Amino acid sequence: MQAPYLAVANAEDLKPGEFLKVAADGRAFVIAQVGEDVYAVEDLCSHEDYPLSYGCLDGERIKCSLHGSRFSLKTGAPEDEPADQPIATFAVAIEDEQIWLDPSRATNAQPGNA
Repeated sequence: MQAPYLAVANAEDLKPGEFLKVAADGRAFVIAQVGEDVYAVEDLCSHEDYPLSYGCLDGERIKCSLHGSRFSLKTGAPEDEPADQPIATFAVAIEDEQIWLDPSRATNAQPGNA
């Protein structure tokens, strides 16, 4: 895998229905596997700048444990109040037994997202 992708974890460390907290480019990310799909989001709730990695997966959503907002892992869109702003999602791939993340830009680039 070529730049701007960075190897962030071993693929064997990620199991379906689970997530990993990883660091890349000086920031924290959550890599989640739901079924065969793998997602990457910034480890930061848009409501209170609270780590999403303290929360849990709920299907194809990640739930913030502070106030209960859930966000789509696919789009970053908030699905519950009190959050009303999306979280940043990023391109992620599994290749050569590694998880690769492109931390250079959000795939759902909007004002306020990385």
